[in-house]
Amino acid sequence: MELITIIAIFVSLYMAFTISANDIGNSVGTVVGSGAINIKRALVLNSIFAFLGAIFLSKAVTETIGKGIIPAGMLDIKGASIITFTTGLWITFTLWKKIPISGSEAIIGAVTGFGVASIGIDKLNLQTLWVIMLSWIVSPLIGLVTGYLTYRALNTVIFTKTTMKKRSRIEKIFKYLLILTSCATALSIGAIDISIATSVLYITFGQAGLEIKIIGAIMLIVGILIAGNRVSDTIGRRITELVPSRSFSAQISAAIIYALFVYNGIPISPTQTLVGSIIGVGLAYGVSSVKIDVVKDVIHIWLLTIPCCFTLAMVLKTISTLLM
Repeated sequence: MELITIIAIFVSLYMAFTISANDIGNSVGTVVGSGAINIKRALVLNSIFAFLGAIFLSKAVTETIGKGIIPAGMLDIKGASIITFTTGLWITFTLWKKIPISGSEAIIGAVTGFGVASIGIDKLNLQTLWVIMLSWIVSPLIGLVTGYLTYRALNTVIFTKTTMKKRSRIEKIFKYLLILTSCATALSIGAIDISIATSVLYITFGQAGLEIKIIGAIMLIVGILIAGNRVSDTIGRRITELVPSRSFSAQISAAIIYALFVYNGIPISPTQTLVGSIIGVGLAYGVSSVKIDVVKDVIHIWLLTIPCCFTLAMVLKTISTLLM
């Protein structure tokens, strides 16, 4: 096995570690933030479902990332490794800052930056790029509206005119429902994350073999268990106060949106979608319950992700060209 291939595999595994640590907050943040389950149990449980999603549900998204933007044959293993390494570096930085970002935004920004530097913008598949970028705008908006409507419906149908004692019993039921939706969300997150992590290998070999998927999925678990708590608190507690019924409203809304986009092979941002849903639930409960300063911080990093990854990938491409 050539050295560059070994490097590419290690870069993919590094990427799997970082992106899973970032994205798992989207499935455990609400369930932990509402008190339905503690962080250790949530991470272990969700890591199992993320593993299953990575192995069985990732094919369509892998193909979109692997050959959707830069035309087939125009990206070698060195370039794919630079793209993946760029993305992993940015996610590592945001994990350190404890701010949840979009892994798909990061890698698409890196792919585009590398593509512009290597073959020019005119040779990129811009139609695919626009579809993906549109999904980043649409999915959090859908999440916001769906989260808002779901919680309003639950509040109207179930909680209106109920006593505090009865409401407390109902909230306990929602704890169990929330755990189920959290696991369902982890399935889609695993599918998206393994696709992003192994796209370098798909580009190089035309596929990411089962053995690579298994190793990558194991690294997803390692990332979840070691660093998965870094952004969970931001999602589960800092944006708005969550109780099981509110968390369920946000989580079920996001889970349905994840599944629809993953089925169609579109690498949406789980983070943006869930944050949109949480904000929608917060607005339904009361505008004052949404912590605007935290939302601003999260959106600020989102807006920086694409240009930073775009620029870093271009710089690394230029350096590699000068050195080789």
